[in-house]
Amino acid sequence: MSTPALRDYGHRMWMRHETALAQAIAADTGARGDDPACAALAHFALEALALARGRDDPRAAIDAAFDLLERGWQPPAPRAARASEQRPG
Repeated sequence: MSTPALRDYGHRMWMRHETALAQAIAADTGARGDDPACAALAHFALEALALARGRDDPRAAIDAAFDLLERGWQPPAPRAARASEQRPG
């Protein structure tokens, strides 16, 4: 990981599976082989590994990424809303 050229090469080798994964997702779900949602899902799933690198808890980062893939984005409540929920009523 300390050699940029090797790190980039490893990333390219990992990401070369993106099209095959997208096609497998499409086949599994009945989508068209060129469905952009399947391509995005494959890309995000493969990039989850890069997200985990350098984190204090890489497993938690991977879990968070795949939870997002499974359930979709759930934005956190705005700070003001969170603060009012914590005040005793």
